Amino acid sequence: MDTALFATKSDLMNKLAVSTSVEIPVKTKVCRCSLMKKVISILFVAIVLFGVFFVYTVHDKYEKGYTTGYLVGAADGAGSGYNIRDPTYAEMMVFIEADQTDKKVYDADTYNCYDYTKDFCDNAAAHGYRTGFVYIYFKESAHALVCFNTADKGLIFIEPQYDAIVNVAVGINYWDVVEGVKSPFDDTIVRFGVIW
Repeated sequence: MDTALFATKSDLMNKLAVSTSVEIPVKTKVCRCSLMKKVISILFVAIVLFGVFFVYTVHDKYEKGYTTGYLVGAADGAGSGYNIRDPTYAEMMVFIEADQTDKKVYDADTYNCYDYTKDFCDNAAAHGYRTGFVYIYFKESAHALVCFNTADKGLIFIEPQYDAIVNVAVGINYWDVVEGVKSPFDDTIVRFGVIW
């Protein structure tokens, strides 16, 4: 091509652009859009069908399990709803005074610290109070007791065999604090845990 035939360089560029451009037929564009619409429609129908399947199968099973578990929990002593709570210090003291767990007779084989703790926790739950099951470890043995996280005075440890408020900390001799007598074994607390 001779550039002299064109008045300006931009005329030449316009001529080149027109002569090298490729046009896509309108029918091809419509077919691509139509195909995309069909794919989107199929995906939409599949999502709706999955949602219906989920609601009528999986979700119904979930709801049935939730409802059954809730009713069993309410009947087993958790109350009629989510009403278990941390008591105030005064409420805790009234409960401890009324609770009769400490009146039971200790037997190392049939009714020991674990049983006192479990019964005390169950009785507190029946009154709507949350308790912690505390397990303390000594060098060669262990012991179970209870705690409340009172709403106004924080964490309070209770020895359910004696209805006594006790101090629990690593390094102290536990039975010296509870009974005021020296234990025949090393009762130094090496660690402890609380299960709520």
